[in-house]
Amino acid sequence: MVAGKRYDIGIDVGAIDTKALLLRDGSIVTGRRVGPTTMEPEKVARGMMEDLLRSEGIDREAVSHMVATGQGRRTLTFSDLARTEITAFARGAHSLRPDAELVIDIGGHGVRVMRLGEGGIVSDFKTNDKCSSGTGCFMDAMAVALNVSVEEAGNRSLKASSVECISSNCTVFAESEVVSMIARGKTTEEILAGINRMVARRIAALVNATGGRGMVLVCGGVAQNKGLIKELKDVMDRQMFVPEEPTYVGALGAALLAPGDVTAHTAASSSDKLKRPSFIRRLLGWS
Repeated sequence: MVAGKRYDIGIDVGAIDTKALLLRDGSIVTGRRVGPTTMEPEKVARGMMEDLLRSEGIDREAVSHMVATGQGRRTLTFSDLARTEITAFARGAHSLRPDAELVIDIGGHGVRVMRLGEGGIVSDFKTNDKCSSGTGCFMDAMAVALNVSVEEAGNRSLKASSVECISSNCTVFAESEVVSMIARGKTTEEILAGINRMVARRIAALVNATGGRGMVLVCGGVAQNKGLIKELKDVMDRQMFVPEEPTYVGALGAALLAPGDVTAHTAASSSDKLKRPSFIRRLLGWS
């Protein structure tokens, strides 16, 4: 521990990318890192951690807690704690917009919609983890079929003069529809706009299933797609907020869930508490 300063690290090991964030004194983000998860997530995450520590000029002992989240959270043997994606994204979103009632996390392999209650505690959630439609993998596949980069797909869809109708939610069938549209001379922009509209409607159905009507915060890597955000706003017709760095909301939430943060004790999922001796559990407020 550095005199007068507290450091925590949150690491979100996603299906496609791993994100790491260094937090000082529970509120100041001093560094961020993102990169492909690969087949060696622990090696990637450890490298990010070491890079963050070097950039801040501190060592591992200066970090109070390192908290992991994401699908690969259990692969990090060097983390102090693990938290579910639902818990971490809810905590991160609530810290950015306490007035948000709904949180949409559009990740690499799944879409999660969380409804938040008092204090940012999750009161309900819906997922589409049994279908890839609308996820990062799905959007990647569509971009490849259209021969455009994922980064430019969102902006190009905004230039469409009309919107094509994509009827299939399945990646394979949707890709077949895209190929057919290309053969019929439809523009890339029109097809991209159609894909974004289909995805937006599917996400809106998950949102409506929660019964929430308040402010919506959208995060996850796909939240950087401006075309999709436009379609979401049109379909849901409600106030929406996209953080400046939507990719890091999970990592931020993980760092904020370190013991010492009041909300961490009430929001943490009991299934994700590490197995520790009972006196440690009592010390950390888990008894």
